Amino acid sequence: MRIGLSLPCRLALFGLVLLPACGDDGTATTDGTSETTDTTGTTTEDDPTTSTTAPTTSTTDPTSTTTSTTMGPTTEPVTSSTTTTTGPDTDTDTDTTTGEPAALCERLGGEPGIGELVTGALAVILADDKINGYFLNNDVDGNHLGECLVKQLGAVAGCPGVEYDCQDMTAAHAGLGISANDFMDFAVDFSTALDAHQAAHPDLTDDDKTGLIATLGTLAPEIVEDATSDATVYQRVARKPGIKALIGAPDQAGSFVANVAEDAAINTFFAASDFERLNTCLTRQVAGIDGPTKYGAEVDAPAGVDPGVGAANPCRSMADVHTGLQDADQTGIDINDFAALVADLVTAMDTAGVAQADQEAILGVLGSMCPDIVAPEFKNQCPTANGAVTVEAAGLPLPIVDDLYDGSLGSMTCAELEVPDDGINFVVGVETTIAADHTAVGDLVIKVESPDGTVTTILSRPGLVEATDGQGECCGDDSNISKASPLLFKNGAANDAEQMGVAVVDSTDTVCEDENPAIVCEWAPNPGAAPGNDLGDFLGLAANGTWRVCVGDASGGDSGGLHGVSLTVHKVQFDPTP
Repeated sequence: MRIGLSLPCRLALFGLVLLPACGDDGTATTDGTSETTDTTGTTTEDDPTTSTTAPTTSTTDPTSTTTSTTMGPTTEPVTSSTTTTTGPDTDTDTDTTTGEPAALCERLGGEPGIGELVTGALAVILADDKINGYFLNNDVDGNHLGECLVKQLGAVAGCPGVEYDCQDMTAAHAGLGISANDFMDFAVDFSTALDAHQAAHPDLTDDDKTGLIATLGTLAPEIVEDATSDATVYQRVARKPGIKALIGAPDQAGSFVANVAEDAAINTFFAASDFERLNTCLTRQVAGIDGPTKYGAEVDAPAGVDPGVGAANPCRSMADVHTGLQDADQTGIDINDFAALVADLVTAMDTAGVAQADQEAILGVLGSMCPDIVAPEFKNQCPTANGAVTVEAAGLPLPIVDDLYDGSLGSMTCAELEVPDDGINFVVGVETTIAADHTAVGDLVIKVESPDGTVTTILSRPGLVEATDGQGECCGDDSNISKASPLLFKNGAANDAEQMGVAVVDSTDTVCEDENPAIVCEWAPNPGAAPGNDLGDFLGLAANGTWRVCVGDASGGDSGGLHGVSLTVHKVQFDPTP
């Protein structure tokens, strides 16, 4: 027996405004479209066979976005604890033997029959890619879910002694981001299961089915969190079916996988790939940005759903998947290959009409995976695996005490600089800028100390060949330095620090300001007889912590002050040392 109302009209009982209105004869008022009126009185038309929200036109992790993680469903059903809502009219059918009204529970087949209905409904739901992402995660207790649905429907149907004692609907679905489209598709799937159940239980009437749909439909406010079906990337990119099409396959022109397959720069890396499994895993990964799927938490899905994966064969980590991949030249994936991969994804998203903001969210997630995708020797080239921080010393100026230096840091004027811990903490380069006044640069020794106590010397009494650290016969270069012309020390600079002041014509003139010819005030470290080689001594050390830049005066008769110090530390995420 088929239900009297058409499917769209039955679903209108759910109270969703995007459904078509129904005429007195139980048919939709329009052919394939529905008219709805918004709060301004504007009439719009919606195709009930399609998603109510199409992907917006592109104008791009990925992806955090936000990248908050949306949990899958709890072990509770996507129905409700409410059992007092008026359900179907149970007085219309009478048992001709006893004259007593036949209960809806009996017409459903009793508790065993309701169990069959739930099993059938879950089978339809799990086969529906539009909503099965909420259920196909290994933290969903399918048995408990089915038990709660049986209790809920049994209570609604008036089965003797049946009481719904599972979690309430608001709590069970909080944070899942279930949309109006999701709820609509659940309703369609449940209605399909009801039709099939009626075939096996002919006492079940059309009114019974309509009443059940109406009862369950009243629960939408407790379940739906995204009433406009566009609150997340997952919803805006047309949920799992849209993402699945975006990822695609080698023979699906314009899809990501097709673009990669046609890209000679990188396609040899994927020549041996299982593309069916690849599509499933990448779909689950993108759908998990802010949608219901959980990458790596795969289950044994129905045949044809999420092919290539299962409970014993889940999607693997990006590091595991890409380890050992080589191109035709026997070279691992490098940063240029990764860039080509990103470009192919962007092209696919443009083709699919994914909006710029959603592209950026997806690319943000992909970008964070770069260190897991490229070969070990290229990891630090990833955008998220390197960076630089510049810090300034506080508590300045300080005096540079005349003729106090004895080779120790304790005899020097030291500025402290705190480099924060941001998770990228291996040093690959250091630069420091020093603003100081002094009347004889040849008296000065400058050292840098890292947080672990490593010390290197970047200036040691220019103009003097000292026998030991800072000590020797008088005198070094007698040119001035000025805070107005700060000294920048970095490896590879054009000027040797030992030559500082050589090109100053008059002893009363200032380094850099009065050099002839004029020079850029940048200096390559030269330790002289003092400890260290250059700023490369810090390669691979921890960047975070307290650094010190110290200036000492090793000869009498001249003085000065330390007015400013900055330190730039270039860092990477992975140890750069061999």
